[in-house]
Amino acid sequence: MPAITVKGKEYKLERPTMKMWRRVAEYDGMDKESWDFVKLMDEHAKLLAELYGIENADDIDPADVVPGYIEAATWVLNIANEKLKKLPKNAEAEAGEEK
Repeated sequence: MPAITVKGKEYKLERPTMKMWRRVAEYDGMDKESWDFVKLMDEHAKLLAELYGIENADDIDPADVVPGYIEAATWVLNIANEKLKKLPKNAEAEAGEEK
């Protein structure tokens, strides 16, 4: 389970909710090509603060922002997919046909 330390306090991610998963998926899907490095760092820090329940994103150590975001986002998305991996391939096809 991912964790981050801010001002000496450790924050751990809770098992993701749909809201958390959706927020990460939407953010990952955004076109960030035109963002400069400052905007990218700010937005990553804001999302980290949101995910971990950190009151102020500006308190996060800049060295933790990118690796912390990658770890948290990967974990959230993987948790959502863990049970899908266990479905038989025919069940996935049948679920798709019912739409």
